[in-house]
Amino acid sequence: GGGALVTALLLNGAPASPYTRKMLALLRYRRIAYRLVLSTTGVPGLPQAKPPLLPTFYLPDETGALQAVTDSTPLIRRFEAEFAGRAVVPADPALALVDALLEDFGDEWLTKAMFHYRWTYPADIHKAGRLLACWRGGPHDDAGLAATAAMVSGRQIPRLRYVGSNPETAAGIEAGYRRVLLSLEQHFSAYRFLLGGRPGASDFAFYGQLTQLLEFDPTPMALATEIAPRVC
Repeated sequence: GGGALVTALLLNGAPASPYTRKMLALLRYRRIAYRLVLSTTGVPGLPQAKPPLLPTFYLPDETGALQAVTDSTPLIRRFEAEFAGRAVVPADPALALVDALLEDFGDEWLTKAMFHYRWTYPADIHKAGRLLACWRGGPHDDAGLAATAAMVSGRQIPRLRYVGSNPETAAGIEAGYRRVLLSLEQHFSAYRFLLGGRPGASDFAFYGQLTQLLEFDPTPMALATEIAPRVC
């Protein structure tokens, strides 16, 4: 690489955050040095993001002061300008538009399926509540783990309405997830990445969500294993 930023990029995030997974994959692919702090509450002594979203990067502004920056799509474009080599935004304007649309689809639509499955079905709620509790500080005794799991689930389940998941929309979200799996399964029978032979920004958006749907949450993972082995 090379680039305007000489030292390793500092960010905080969490394994169950699809956008953390998105950006870590991008940094690895682009060979940009980074240091990850596993935290859901920020890094002591550094600015707080408003709102506090994951991942949070701590990047210099025009004066050199560190600022908390969270939005993955403009971050990818910033890194395209600041680091040379292994670009992910296509040079062709038409392909760049397709890539941007697909990236937005992954970030804004696939995440509906991710959040819906995680906090709708008992098996998924049981797993997510306990594992996310384990990642919040620690260690916990049994009572503490149960209390933290209940707190996490109790906070997240009511947020389903913010991604549009409710009894009326559930069937549409799940049918959409199935259509995505089948479309990707057909596509990956001929191509390695969404735009062909190399990844675009959209691949990382899909990857971030699919790390949760295909590797973490049991209900969407079982469906993908059954109908979309290439995607898995």
